[in-house]
Amino acid sequence: MSAATGPVPGAMAGIVGPQTYVRPPLSPPEKYERLAFTFCRMGTVGLIAWVVTPAVFVLVVALVAIALYAKSITLGVSWSKCFLRRPTLIIGAWAAIAAADAYWLLFLGGRLPT
Repeated sequence: MSAATGPVPGAMAGIVGPQTYVRPPLSPPEKYERLAFTFCRMGTVGLIAWVVTPAVFVLVVALVAIALYAKSITLGVSWSKCFLRRPTLIIGAWAAIAAADAYWLLFLGGRLPT
């Protein structure tokens, strides 16, 4: 590209990257589902690393994922990228995880039962 002549025709044809991706705007339900899926992934990573991370992280992420998936359901989302696919199943799974984690933290003091 020359400063005097402007852009050379066809100069952008070989450029590939995020600036060239065309993404349609997301609807409000899609935005909530995307955010909920992010928390679903974070919770899954927290579960995998539960041995070395504080259990409070898993509890907080589970509660946020439940709230976000509930909001996305009220906006009409019936499918998710999460491995369970249905937001109602995802909410149930995270609710069970949150209940188990809360019980473990509050009643067992964060220790394994002996």
